[in-house]
Amino acid sequence: MINPVEIIAQLGELGTAGLLIALIILFVAAFKILEMVMQTVLVSVLSGGFYFALAYYVDSLTFSLNSLLFFAFIGGSLYTGYHLLIQGYSIVSTVLNLLYGTLRFLIKIPKTLIQRLKETDIKKEVEES
Repeated sequence: MINPVEIIAQLGELGTAGLLIALIILFVAAFKILEMVMQTVLVSVLSGGFYFALAYYVDSLTFSLNSLLFFAFIGGSLYTGYHLLIQGYSIVSTVLNLLYGTLRFLIKIPKTLIQRLKETDIKKEVEES
């Protein structure tokens, strides 16, 4: 089980540079989370505003607070799902690009070694002739 006291004690042993880096990482993560939350709130408000305008201009539709909250909830949920899918795609594509680059590098090494061995064999044959 994770003990918070041990984590704080280990952070204290990191030193000034380690704590500064940890603080910067914390601020960046908090900013990204706050940015996503604010965007979700904005989309929810716009979704609720859409329902309000729809109920105002369409005579057959009556306004209700539950429907307004439902539209806001659906808008926020759809945006959050979309954002998470985009972030997941970005992470997966980055990982796949790293794997592809690593495989290309690992395959390139034996190719260059085989090519060098062939070149040295050809040079030996030419020298022997």
